[in-house]
Amino acid sequence: MKLRRRRPPAIDGLEPGERVLATAGGPDGDVVATTRRLLLRGTSVEWVRVETAAWDGDAAVLVVTEVPDSRGRRGRHRVALESPGRLVDVVREQVTQSVVISRHVAVDGRRGVRVTGRRTPADEIVWTAAVDSGLDLRDPGTKARVDAAVALVRNEVE
Repeated sequence: MKLRRRRPPAIDGLEPGERVLATAGGPDGDVVATTRRLLLRGTSVEWVRVETAAWDGDAAVLVVTEVPDSRGRRGRHRVALESPGRLVDVVREQVTQSVVISRHVAVDGRRGVRVTGRRTPADEIVWTAAVDSGLDLRDPGTKARVDAAVALVRNEVE
């Protein structure tokens, strides 16, 4: 008996050099993990924009949470998959690989900021800073301590 590997489906709109790593089908269509991004329900999320991805095996749902935007809002996607195959593992690998550093720095007691640097396919680092609830960035002293914490972590890498 000869084993055949399933060929990845042809995906429109791939960038030069971008490859399909895994796919999975669900009631809302295919979910595709490429070397650069995750394609789901007509949405494209670059790996550097994915903060977390989790598989809920009981509900057969992939939950993807994006890095907060400039207003602190996070995109959140819940996608049902009928047969996830390798997709869940590939998503986990891609998200983990993109993170260069992620560190929480306290600036007011235990409250602080989580500074994360993620590497893009162009080998640049994209920085995000998520401030713990209860910190008021309108306070000049708090803002200065948060800015110093971000600079401290960035200087470890750059």
